[in-house]
Amino acid sequence: MPTKPTETGSKDLENVRLLKDEHVKKLFGISQSCLYKWRKKKMIPHFKMGSVNYYLEDVILKMLYLRGGRLPDDFDDET
Repeated sequence: MPTKPTETGSKDLENVRLLKDEHVKKLFGISQSCLYKWRKKKMIPHFKMGSVNYYLEDVILKMLYLRGGRLPDDFDDET
């Protein structure tokens, strides 16, 4: 099965991994309240199913790699 996006832009869903709050908090080294603020300010993309927040692993890892383990400084200006 292909792992790269197809012509329509969709990915192979078998390779999509989801992270929950506790995983994202551990990766960034942040508290629950900080993660809540990031979600409310739309600084970190997520979606919710029931009462559980999910994050795409690809997106979270890209954020970590691009910014050396932290979100861009300009996100702090969105108060």
